[in-house]
Amino acid sequence: MMLTLLMAAVLPLNGLWDFHLEADKSLEETAMPVFQADDRMLVPGCWDVATKYFNRRGTGCYRRTFDLAEDAANAFLVVEGCALRARFWVDGREIGFSKLPWSRLEFPTGALKAGRHELVAALDSVVDNEKVKLFWNFYDFYAHGGFYHGVKLETLASEREIRKVAVRTRDYRTGRIELEAIYAFDGPADFTAAVSFDGKPATDVAFRNRRAELTVPGFKLWSPSSPNLHTIALSTKHQALSTRFGIRQVSTEKGRILLNGEPIYLKGVNRHESHVECGSATSKQLMYEDLMNVRDLGGNFVRGAHYPQCEEFLDLCDELGILVWEESLGWGNKKEQLEDPEFCALQEEQTRMMVRASINHPSIIISGFLNEPMSDLECCRTLVDRLADVVHAEDSGHLVTFACYRYLADISNDKTDIIAYNVYPCTQWAWPFKTGSADEMRTNVRTAHSEIVKYFRGKYGEDKPIIVSETGTHADYGARDPQGRAQLTEDYQEEFERVSLEEIFANPEIAGVALWQQNDSKTYVRTHNAMGREYGINTGGIYDLYRRPKLAVESVRRLFRSKGN
Repeated sequence: MMLTLLMAAVLPLNGLWDFHLEADKSLEETAMPVFQADDRMLVPGCWDVATKYFNRRGTGCYRRTFDLAEDAANAFLVVEGCALRARFWVDGREIGFSKLPWSRLEFPTGALKAGRHELVAALDSVVDNEKVKLFWNFYDFYAHGGFYHGVKLETLASEREIRKVAVRTRDYRTGRIELEAIYAFDGPADFTAAVSFDGKPATDVAFRNRRAELTVPGFKLWSPSSPNLHTIALSTKHQALSTRFGIRQVSTEKGRILLNGEPIYLKGVNRHESHVECGSATSKQLMYEDLMNVRDLGGNFVRGAHYPQCEEFLDLCDELGILVWEESLGWGNKKEQLEDPEFCALQEEQTRMMVRASINHPSIIISGFLNEPMSDLECCRTLVDRLADVVHAEDSGHLVTFACYRYLADISNDKTDIIAYNVYPCTQWAWPFKTGSADEMRTNVRTAHSEIVKYFRGKYGEDKPIIVSETGTHADYGARDPQGRAQLTEDYQEEFERVSLEEIFANPEIAGVALWQQNDSKTYVRTHNAMGREYGINTGGIYDLYRRPKLAVESVRRLFRSKGN
């Protein structure tokens, strides 16, 4: 039989919303949900990139109406990332509160009648660390105010609907997969459903304990060179839904990363959701441009620094064959955070949510957390172990790691699948400091990587792959000094990136690299370090804020393209 799909009702809520900014005020200082709007604001969008509100922190008050043609037994308000803390109301009833910036949020609304309804949101971008535990002023990137990637309402005809089907590859050689039915609230553990792949005739499949194993007919593997995607449609007596997935397995063996049983060398970049004109609310066009620039370099890998990635970006990575390291929010966290029970609980919550939200994206091969924590401390090892257990428990097929910066004293990589380290030799931030001549630069770069690898191999053995999760240096776009090659010029950056990649590629113990970073990005402004980032910009990109290539791009392209697996 042919399956007729009845898609779940999704109501997009993007567009112009009524708006008012309570400048410098937190959620607790803002009277809600009733407020007097004096402006309008685009969703998705960041208010603090607009001329009127540039760099202004506070609580953004948003309001709009929506119409339902039919009654809904329940619904989910879905927010694809927003400011530091948020509250939401429907028809004056509070339906949700979040302390998880950048995460995909989902809040049940309760039953909704046909007709017009009012949705109100309060988004707080004030960095008050008595209340905000996951973002601190010392983080080297900017937390914008606003909705980053849109808002929608998913309505349910019944609370017993299946809301999502998780697809897990069980054997890439035979196309064997496992399906897991995930209910909106609750539903039968055992049932029969008609299942169809890629529009072909459906067959009846028995689910037991909400799971079923089967083989995809005529399956094709997903990989960077052949990013094949399949669609599954599932229909029960009461509903129908579909989802897209890819068949692939990632594993490790003898210090190498394997994709579908074959070694693959990771060549890529770190990427922030950042643009001078749209802040964190980057458009699909901009995402596509960034990913095509990765492919033009000869790269195959993006690390989403340093927070969960939006659905639209991951869809593009699936389609274009870009491998992804996705990570939950954290940066340089210190002892006071690593020992804070609330911080640790929120780390667990956001990491679990991230993995569950992204489980059907074959592009994601790594799930990470806690960029550059104090991993030489016992409290860090305890938290890393907890977060590794969270990821492994989801049975996502992702490898687990974090970016280590205490690379000669680390004690926290026992439960990771990959050892990853950030290193900036010849800069003011990292050992060895001295740059000097071209020969001294090369010697120092080689020494840094060889000593770090030696430490990790001595502590954790020979089997875990080791990758460089960050390395690079800064350059102001257009600053040229071909003779002196002074620091912060494009000439110096080109030399450093070239020497670094040559030395990394020559080290047989290293299984991949992500340069810091793809594009220049906005960072802290007038907070903890007035002598820090010039103009509030992290200029470590090999492209600038407008995606214009710097001198280093040509050398990176040549080296990436010449490096095989």
